[in-house]
Amino acid sequence: MVEKVHELTDLKTGWQETTELVGKLNRTLRGWANYFSVGSVSRAYRALDSYTATRLRRWLRNKYKLRHRKGGIYPLSHLYGYFGLASLSGRDQSWAKA
Repeated sequence: MVEKVHELTDLKTGWQETTELVGKLNRTLRGWANYFSVGSVSRAYRALDSYTATRLRRWLRNKYKLRHRKGGIYPLSHLYGYFGLASLSGRDQSWAKA
């Protein structure tokens, strides 16, 4: 799954609209979460959330030519709230079976 997120947020895909990329990420994350929702998955969900947020920040900084370190102007609340990135380890997991 990490490889898929890495591929989707590759710097070569900076031409995409942000909403299009976030939509692809959300579909991929939700599909993976629904498929692997058996057993204890909270650690895996947190790790994948962290990786996805980091990659999306990097992609956004590259797309808009911003050079801030460690997220800068893209805090988690902005990624999950404004852009609508799906959080696997968040509270509202009505779409997941875990």
